[in-house]
Amino acid sequence: MGLLNRDNIDSKPKIDVRNEPTKIDDDAKITYGEKGFKAKDRKPVQVDPPVLELIQNLSYAKDMPMYKVVDVAMNAYLATLTDSERAIYDMRRKKKKY
Repeated sequence: MGLLNRDNIDSKPKIDVRNEPTKIDDDAKITYGEKGFKAKDRKPVQVDPPVLELIQNLSYAKDMPMYKVVDVAMNAYLATLTDSERAIYDMRRKKKKY
């Protein structure tokens, strides 16, 4: 035992961090309109595979995020609403303010 170099041996035992839970300090932040949303605020949207493929392909072709493709498409569709549909949309929108 006298041949060990004590300077190279740590006095603290090494802790195996592989089994500890991952701690995330920062959250992904994006700006969407006037208010910024965090990843924990987002909700999953389930769509059929052909719709998802369409959004993914448009996103790749236009070089923009998928949420932005959906935003542009929904704003274009929103512009085509009739007066009665617009009234229903405005009524529902007033109920849920983000």
